[in-house]
Amino acid sequence: MRVKTLLISLCGLGRHVVLESWTLWHRGGRPCLEVTVRHRARRRARCGQCGAISPGYDQGGGLRRWRHIDVGFATCELVAAAPRVDCPTHGPIVAEHAWARHDSAFTRAFEDVVVHHAIVANKQAAADRYGISWRAVNNACVRVAEEALGRVDLLDGLVAIAIDEVKYKKGHKYLTVVCDHFTGQVIWAAKGRSKATVGLFFDALGDRAADLGFVTADGAEWIRLVVADRAPDAVVCIDTFHVVSWATDAVDQVRRVEWNTLRDAGAADAAKEFKGLRWVLLRNWENLRGNQKTVIRSLEQANRRMFRAWQLKEELRDIFALPLLAARRAIDDWLAWASRSKLAPFVKLARTIRHYRTSIEATIEWQLTNGIAESNNASIARIRTNARGFHDPEAFITMIMLDRANLGPDLPWATAS
Repeated sequence: MRVKTLLISLCGLGRHVVLESWTLWHRGGRPCLEVTVRHRARRRARCGQCGAISPGYDQGGGLRRWRHIDVGFATCELVAAAPRVDCPTHGPIVAEHAWARHDSAFTRAFEDVVVHHAIVANKQAAADRYGISWRAVNNACVRVAEEALGRVDLLDGLVAIAIDEVKYKKGHKYLTVVCDHFTGQVIWAAKGRSKATVGLFFDALGDRAADLGFVTADGAEWIRLVVADRAPDAVVCIDTFHVVSWATDAVDQVRRVEWNTLRDAGAADAAKEFKGLRWVLLRNWENLRGNQKTVIRSLEQANRRMFRAWQLKEELRDIFALPLLAARRAIDDWLAWASRSKLAPFVKLARTIRHYRTSIEATIEWQLTNGIAESNNASIARIRTNARGFHDPEAFITMIMLDRANLGPDLPWATAS
């Protein structure tokens, strides 16, 4: 086999690139393979930024180098001329090269490998592995994400979406994240959690907001008000986890009141024992062990108020497993019971349930929750943890879109032609 044929295969250059020469030399104690290449003569020149076929302008600044995927122990660099073309849109600009993205010192294959490493690990790990700077990895991530977003429209064909917020930094710094229920992918993210932020999403969506059928969210009014205004025909479903969490919070408030009552009455031992019931009271009935269920049953005689609060919580959970008509009757009964329970947290919760009743019934009817958003949030938290946090929300958003919007690049050998 000829050396040039071997190098073309090792470097994954493909049939559209001609290898002219190669040199192996040492730099800083590590061998460096320098490969001089060019395009085939019949290839028409294109603008490096928009890809439009353009006439030649000049020979540019001479030869350029692009860092390529390592070959064994050696680093690899591609060397080629960088002529300029006269683009109708961008004017004189460096011509497109098949092996590299515009305005990059790295080949496309090298960037794809680096960005893949940054997604599964973090940017600093990728920088250390390939001997480049953290900023170079960050810029590569931005280029890959922008290129991918230029190929697809993530907002096209949306029918059901989930909206939630995720923390990116200490001090109540949040991102608003929108997911597609059918693909399970993140489709949009922006800094902030407010009506203005949600409004930016609907600005990007434009007239396609009329096609939205379902929106799932927690009880945040900054989401619901904007959805009601910008997508009035969409059915808003409230997340069951958040509704049940309101009930568990109410149970815990009742427990604290009863605990303080026992302390004030001088029953220190009983108060201490009662304090230890917190996690037993908050766990779902089906997840309790035998002795824990016995403790719950004993509350009916030991503390009727606490037992009533626990019952209200469990009955609210059970409503979400009922058919719609039965659930409506159960909600009526639950609201009547909670309102006259003489438990202030549950009287307040009953008012909240009445406010969100339409969305709760929609959740029961259509069985849509914000679970897909919560699942993505867990993966987003992994990205944040691996990176040890993000100072710049835009850098965080870039990594979210690469990972959770499935915009990350394939490894070059998986797509080599």
